[in-house]
Amino acid sequence: MQSFKAAFGRIPSPLIALIAVAALMSLAWNISTAPLQGFDESDHVGYVARLAETGSIPSPTTGRGAHGTDEETAMATLGLGPILQNPLAKPAWGQSSIQRFEKFEATLSSADRGAGEGPNGISKNPPLYYAAEAAVWKITPGGLFDRLFMMRLLSGLLLVATVVFTWLLAGEVFTRRLPQMVAVAFVALLPMAGFLGAIINPDIASAAAWTAFLWLALRMIRLGPSAQRAALTTLVAVAAVLTHGRNLPIIPVLVIALVTAWAVNKPKPKEILAGAASAVAVGVGGALIYGLTAARTTAGAFGGEANLGNTAAFNVRQLASSIWQFYLPTFTNMQPRLGPGYGFRQMFIEQFLGGAFSSSEVFLSYTIYDVVQISFAVLALAFYTVLVRNWRTVLARWPAVTVIGSAAAAILLFLHLASYRALLGGGSDVLITGRYLLPLVAIFGLALATVIAGLPKRAAPFVAAVLLGALFVLSIIALGSSLERFYA
Repeated sequence: MQSFKAAFGRIPSPLIALIAVAALMSLAWNISTAPLQGFDESDHVGYVARLAETGSIPSPTTGRGAHGTDEETAMATLGLGPILQNPLAKPAWGQSSIQRFEKFEATLSSADRGAGEGPNGISKNPPLYYAAEAAVWKITPGGLFDRLFMMRLLSGLLLVATVVFTWLLAGEVFTRRLPQMVAVAFVALLPMAGFLGAIINPDIASAAAWTAFLWLALRMIRLGPSAQRAALTTLVAVAAVLTHGRNLPIIPVLVIALVTAWAVNKPKPKEILAGAASAVAVGVGGALIYGLTAARTTAGAFGGEANLGNTAAFNVRQLASSIWQFYLPTFTNMQPRLGPGYGFRQMFIEQFLGGAFSSSEVFLSYTIYDVVQISFAVLALAFYTVLVRNWRTVLARWPAVTVIGSAAAAILLFLHLASYRALLGGGSDVLITGRYLLPLVAIFGLALATVIAGLPKRAAPFVAAVLLGALFVLSIIALGSSLERFYA
């Protein structure tokens, strides 16, 4: 008991408070979002149930259904299927409907619960997150809804892990406590982070993996690229790739981090060789795991993320123009951007910073999104001003800037490349959405903390309190909108 108290006492009290905030936000979102109503949540559950009950991964193209019998019945008898993306419909929470479902559920076998053999497009995802959720499924007593609640709690733990890793990452970047707290509070209070930390979806696992990776990369640069540190950093990168194909950009960032660490610390050739060998060994192990996974499904494990699509029609200039028009006004001599009218406002403001919840049918008012966009513009200008005024300090911190900047650039470029590839064949689905930015959540927090760090010491606490208070209010409004959607 004394050792527990000693260990717990070493955790900074602000971090304990922020962990509690993140946990409460996750729990609140868990309760306010009806079961199976998160982004593609029913298909993610089908993947988990199939893996837990049969040890196999569902097919992406063939089969008699994507969901187990219990899940299919719940969606039908309780109205959880018809209300998907239908904001006018409500779940059938009547006592008789629930009792009828529970009576039927008691007759089901393990084979019935794992009957979701496919087709399930989610089965193209790597299995790491689903294996963890399958373990929760197996150890949870009770019925389907008991399992869903506990599986969502695992996502909540991943949100808490993201908060802890953001604290450690910010500690590598800032020497003062206030900016460190602001970076972490942004993660804990962002509505989209809380929502994804409360549903069954691997996006929150991606955020935790990227944040842990960035912390380990900066720590490796500061302490030196020993074989153990190189191996651990690579291990987290491998875990990210085995969590979702959208995390493939972490591989070039890992290389940049290793090269930066070697350039800063100037180790002996023997030490460089040892670090490189350990990183390669871990990477090869991850590749073998991927190979075993890909052999169990007809579509591989990355859903086409590594495929450039129609390479004959691929045009770098057109891609660059498409990215420009996503963020900035279109010049008169530019060809129109491929696809529908979807850009920075929709992805960054309405779907990520402001938030679109449930299955993208719970939105906030456009007035709120306008306020979020104006606030983002002001803070972006302030961030730029701080960097310019402190350019010598930024230059002196070039290793951290290089790694963090390359991570942000790699993620965004990969998303735009995927979108361009999808639209190139004449498709209308832009393929990218706001929640795909969640791996950047700690970097957004660091940017906000940089603004606070650049303010006068007397003004910084006040501005930080206003910004974080506004973020808390935004979370409460978003939670209220979700409660009204399903329970009002």
